[in-house]
Amino acid sequence: MGRDKQVSIDAERLYKKLFKIPEEKKLIPVFLVLLAILSILEFSTLFFTALVLGTIFASKKLIGLNFNLKRTVFLALLIILLGFISLKAFRSFSGAYFLFLAVLYFCSERGFIPSAISSSVPFLILDPSSAFVLAISALTFFLYLRFLNFGLDLNLRDYVKGFVKFWLTDDPRLLEKVLSKDSETFEGRVRCLRIGNAKLISTDFHPGPFRNLGGSKLVELLDFPNSVYLHSPSAHTRDPTTEEDVLAIKNSLDCNGEKIDAMKPFEIEGKNFKVFCFPFDKIRLIFVSGKRRIDDFIVESENFVVDCHNANFQGELSFEEIEEIKELVKRAEKIESEKAILKSGFVKTEFSSDSIVRYLAAVILDYGEDKFAIVVFDSNNVELDFREKVEKMFSQFGYKAIVCSTDNHRKTGAKVRESYKPAGSCLEDYEAVEKLLNSCKNLELAEVDLSYSERRVKIRVLGKILEKLGKVEKKANFYIAVFFLLIILNLFLPLAKVI
Repeated sequence: MGRDKQVSIDAERLYKKLFKIPEEKKLIPVFLVLLAILSILEFSTLFFTALVLGTIFASKKLIGLNFNLKRTVFLALLIILLGFISLKAFRSFSGAYFLFLAVLYFCSERGFIPSAISSSVPFLILDPSSAFVLAISALTFFLYLRFLNFGLDLNLRDYVKGFVKFWLTDDPRLLEKVLSKDSETFEGRVRCLRIGNAKLISTDFHPGPFRNLGGSKLVELLDFPNSVYLHSPSAHTRDPTTEEDVLAIKNSLDCNGEKIDAMKPFEIEGKNFKVFCFPFDKIRLIFVSGKRRIDDFIVESENFVVDCHNANFQGELSFEEIEEIKELVKRAEKIESEKAILKSGFVKTEFSSDSIVRYLAAVILDYGEDKFAIVVFDSNNVELDFREKVEKMFSQFGYKAIVCSTDNHRKTGAKVRESYKPAGSCLEDYEAVEKLLNSCKNLELAEVDLSYSERRVKIRVLGKILEKLGKVEKKANFYIAVFFLLIILNLFLPLAKVI
């Protein structure tokens, strides 16, 4: 529901707080200038820099450190600066060891001990007598790792390491492995309504949480020629946990279903929502559209209900709004209808922008007097102004447009500084709609065969994981503050050696 979207945003905020790094073009000049200045002030800094860089490069093989050039330069810059301050104040580079150990631990494939040994190499080579200081720093970091899990009902240490490795490699399996430990089992339906060549696919599961993680591949892996994905009433608690779970959904899909007959469509309007119902003799296709706003909600129905997800807003739906949706759906399920002749056509255009992932499409439904266009954007949501323009464009063509988004999260959190751009956020989206409409105008409609199939599949879903991470996000500043405090305290540890 709306709360689940906020929880997903909270998880992304935690991700962003951890992973902002300056661009290479800024980093390298700063690194070279700083190294030159510090080497002039203290020549041994040059040897320390060589050892730090050598350790980082060696760690890629020895402990599976997933670093590219930008990350290597950034880490070296931090360690060199801290080491220089430690050297000038306490005649030892070892004050920088705590941070070096922390980064190697969270960014490598190995555990605490291999990371502690690898990160100690530059300090021990330059100053073997700093072994005691390094041991105290290692113990401090070990205790911090235990502190991360204190009072939580998840292993935050593993989640942070999983998020970091996911960020470094873009390999979702590294984080999915962690998520699987806390996931829940959920059984849901996988539906396919075939209207001629067009396949309308939906599941009881939710596309998310973001990027290429778990269920974020749901829309992509269910994207076939002549198909569209329709977002069901679901929430982020129903995000598939891993790609394996998404593939189980895909393998259960069957579009060779039972033949059905078309019935006359109708509309129901409430205070905040409008429902479009396309009855068939064995199933009803029910679209819930928001007049001013709409987001995730859950309703239980034996019919094919679609959350149009077509009016983007910040916040969550109220209890009253969700109750209105439930009442409208119940009414749509009970209203009787009569058989009708349906002509149809289908257009699907590959298209990508910052807000649209893979495609936009239109299913044209001509019942004679009543003509509709189900317009689907493969995006996270739809800007209301944009939707209204799309509706106006199709109405001028003689069709009532039902605008939908897939709620695809493939481009949410795709970059650390970007997230959540609904369809209509880019000028290219408007141009793409015009091309889609022109293609619709050239369609030759014909009576088509209709069929419907439905299967059930049981998979792992995120459940309450995102909600737990949302609570962690609220404490993230505290955890980060403690971490920086320990960096400062460990900077002063060489003082014990001096004394």
